[in-house]
Amino acid sequence: MIKINLLPVREERRRLGARQEQMFFALIMVLAFIGVYYWHATTNAKIKDLRIQITQADQDITRLSKIVKEVEKFKADKKILEGKIAVIDKLKTFRQVQIHYMDELNKALPSQVWLEYYQQKGDILVLRGKSLSTDDIAGFMRNLESSAYFEDIRLDQTSQKEQSVGDRKMKVNDFSLRLMVVPAGGKG
Repeated sequence: MIKINLLPVREERRRLGARQEQMFFALIMVLAFIGVYYWHATTNAKIKDLRIQITQADQDITRLSKIVKEVEKFKADKKILEGKIAVIDKLKTFRQVQIHYMDELNKALPSQVWLEYYQQKGDILVLRGKSLSTDDIAGFMRNLESSAYFEDIRLDQTSQKEQSVGDRKMKVNDFSLRLMVVPAGGKG
């Protein structure tokens, strides 16, 4: 009988398998190195691009912050100007209303009554004047009450003094009135 020794064939196969495994391991190592290098290169490129974008964003922020400051200044100036315009409009309205108040006072004033003092604080109007009789003061108050621009007319004080007019002496009544003005003549 013939004996065949298969040991060297197995040994040869084992060496060939080990060599293939080494080649496969070397190929995997080369591929892994190429993959790591590719990942490193793309990550560095992304980092470089992001740094460029950050630099551009910082420049944009600097440029836009100047514009924002200008816009804020314009808004503040606009607010100040709107306030001034509101005051001017209020003064225009107040001036026109004052003309109506004066006209109504003139219409209500009897011929024997004259005013020496006029003061308005808000809706309160204080009048001081002189008259030749108390009936003229009462008539003046009735005329004021009939006006659409005045209400709540009160006589604060009245007094009579003797005054010299030329060579004559006359009795003159001093009076003080307090009344409420009605905006735009809208008596309610």
